[in-house]
Amino acid sequence: MCCVNQIVSQGASTNAKGNKMRIDKLLKPADFVTMANLMCGIFSIINSIKGNYFYAIGFMILAVVFDGLDGKVAKLCKKGCTEFGKQVDSLSDLISFGVTPAIFGYCIGLKGIGYIVLLALFVVCGMLRLSRYNVTDTKGFEGVPITVNGVLFPVLYVAFYYLAFPIWVFAIFYVLMGGLMISSLKIKRI
Repeated sequence: MCCVNQIVSQGASTNAKGNKMRIDKLLKPADFVTMANLMCGIFSIINSIKGNYFYAIGFMILAVVFDGLDGKVAKLCKKGCTEFGKQVDSLSDLISFGVTPAIFGYCIGLKGIGYIVLLALFVVCGMLRLSRYNVTDTKGFEGVPITVNGVLFPVLYVAFYYLAFPIWVFAIFYVLMGGLMISSLKIKRI
């Protein structure tokens, strides 16, 4: 609530110093690549809902590609990582690698109330992991990066499709990944 009061008292389009924060001035080339990541997450969700699961996993993997490219574009443009860009990236990652895999899991059959709670907790773990990342300034990662979900769940689905293992196996991986994202495991950047 205190954050909302600050925004209302400062005005939604100003920063703490009272300067106007125009979106067109904040956006850098890398942010457009990040938005492509987000759009892939949205396209994946739409395809999951429609039952086009192979398109859905294709868009998840494409989101991972764009997530990897945004940092490279930032370096090429010599703009580096801005605070605004960091927030755009985290919000996009939460959708593409948190919400998208959860909706995918629901659409492929994790539909009971227990599964729905599990999928919601998975998204919460992703949000907590990204929030921790945004407030720390370390060289590596603490906890498994949320982006891993954009590769893991497509691979699992292909295995599920061809090997026909039971749907509850997916639930185990949602629990596992939720726990690993919020763990204190130290992981080096690639």
